Amino acid sequence: MKREIVQTGIEGLDTMLNGGFTKGSISMLSGPTGCGKSTLAMQFLINGAEKYNETGLYIVLEETKDSVYSNISGYNWDIAKLERTKKMLFLDYPIHEANQFLSKNSAIEELISTLGVERVVIDSIMPIALLFQNDDERQRGFLTLISNIQKWNTTTILISEDTPATTQDVLPHTKYGMESLTHTWLHMYYFYDSGERKRALEVLKMKGVQHFTKIVPLEITNNGINMLFATEKEKISSPKKKIV
Repeated sequence: MKREIVQTGIEGLDTMLNGGFTKGSISMLSGPTGCGKSTLAMQFLINGAEKYNETGLYIVLEETKDSVYSNISGYNWDIAKLERTKKMLFLDYPIHEANQFLSKNSAIEELISTLGVERVVIDSIMPIALLFQNDDERQRGFLTLISNIQKWNTTTILISEDTPATTQDVLPHTKYGMESLTHTWLHMYYFYDSGERKRALEVLKMKGVQHFTKIVPLEITNNGINMLFATEKEKISSPKKKIV
């Protein structure tokens, strides 16, 4: 069966993903606070609407729609216009209402079907994890969440904080281990270079797909995220490793 691709439209990232996300997949996007996770996820939706005519849904579980608008006000993005034309939708559940997100899955599924939503971001999974008393309950809850999202038939990004790796050769992991349940796992880093803290991204997992395996620096500008390959040759080189 031929793999259907959903392009992110982000310079260089689609190269790292061997064309883009697999259509209908669920991806984990993790990293420390302030590394650009929400920026990348929002850009994925905006590019979907503007470049590929695909409607996006941003589900906010930690903050509110107004706070999201405030956080992205410095970017050259006209999200209000995308909302007016129904190419971008928001659902916000403040942290104390996260349980409503789980209980209203059928209503969300109907909204997605009715409005033709193809891309979804859930920012973040932390409030959902806090609903459960222990690890066993949390794992069952996450399995139910993944099962519900799969019914949406959307290409979905889940955002999570991480627990940093102790050394570079050890994989990081998210605070709640949900990356084991997703098709793809993108991890964002901080690193020091000449006394300056910079950002980078790595594709740690992509089931059945040959993907880029190097950690690639990135920059965040007024237009969003750009991947900074060292050379053009590196950017177009074929992936060397297959991770399942």
